[in-house]
Amino acid sequence: MPRILPSLFRKARTISPHLGTLLPATRDLPSALNELRWIREHVHLTATGDGGNAASAAALEKRVAALCARRGRGVPLQYVLGTQPFGTLDLRCRPGVLVPRAETEAWVLHLADRLKGRARDADLSSLPDRRRRSDDQEEGGLRIVDFCTGTGCVALGLFAGLQSTHPHLHVRGVDVSTRAVNLARENLRINLEAGNLAAPLAPKQSFAFGQADVFDDEAMRGLINTGDETTRGGRGYDVVVANPPYVSRDVWAHGRGDLGYSVRKYEPSLALVPGEGVPSYEGCAHEDVFFARLLDVAGWLGARVVLFEVGDEAQAARVLQLVARKMAWRGDEIDARCEVWRDWPDLPPTDGEAVPLRVEHGKESRNVPVKGSGKVRSVLIKPDVRPHVNMSRQSL
Repeated sequence: MPRILPSLFRKARTISPHLGTLLPATRDLPSALNELRWIREHVHLTATGDGGNAASAAALEKRVAALCARRGRGVPLQYVLGTQPFGTLDLRCRPGVLVPRAETEAWVLHLADRLKGRARDADLSSLPDRRRRSDDQEEGGLRIVDFCTGTGCVALGLFAGLQSTHPHLHVRGVDVSTRAVNLARENLRINLEAGNLAAPLAPKQSFAFGQADVFDDEAMRGLINTGDETTRGGRGYDVVVANPPYVSRDVWAHGRGDLGYSVRKYEPSLALVPGEGVPSYEGCAHEDVFFARLLDVAGWLGARVVLFEVGDEAQAARVLQLVARKMAWRGDEIDARCEVWRDWPDLPPTDGEAVPLRVEHGKESRNVPVKGSGKVRSVLIKPDVRPHVNMSRQSL
């Protein structure tokens, strides 16, 4: 990482001493100015003095200085402020749970638009009507499960985006971390109380967070019969989404690419790097094991849409290779049933960004369409329904 020029520190401090404190974390003056403004706004909105009276100007400035000092040491701004906007929601953020990213927010909103039929390529909007259900169940219900839910941002974001257009909607968020599940439940409660999220209209709509390990076969089978409305009648899920741990141990150790010092020091490795104890899959890199497992789980649940957040283009290509191998698709199906999305899937591509991603599978290779602008961020898969996948660890 290049050093910050002393002249930039001097310039920052002539504007405000707090800017010089923030520079080691922000690395540039415009970002420092923005963050100082957000910190000041947060302090003024949340500060009260003794006995509930308004805090003095000196007390407010002392609080600003303390928060700037934390941020200057590299603590993520979301942990400093304790919140992060996500679509129409305001999410609590705490150490030990991954901070929601703007890129994640972008694909969540785009997926919701696709499911609602509002996006230009709205081929997913008929998804709920493709299943016929028994007379005692709602026709056209949409069921979504979000694995590795963290703050609950993906599950909550999809529910908020789909609730008004899907009267029969059931969403569940799952995480192995007790801390994450508790924070996700808190985010659900807070956003309901703030009016950012309408209350589910039971029994036709439901929302739940639960704790489970995606590598636990019994826990994954149990998702089909949890005893709550998200799986009433023993149904699986139409949509499986996940932002799982996908960072390699080497990148985590040495901080390459977008994985900076602040992330490695302050955000939980549990949410970013597959642990040493996770099962291995033959022919699968350690950083890709969650994708391999979740493809099995998606098959068991009968998902018609699967969306994974990935780290980069190379990992997207490996995920698509896993899809071709595990789903046993013919070569001419992979380009029709898969898409790769960049950071901002709603934006038109710039020069070179619309080039399809070439995926090798055996002796064949196929081009998978790429949409949006920015870095490669997620993979959309539309598999055939295979509800009887063997849930034991499979050899690839």
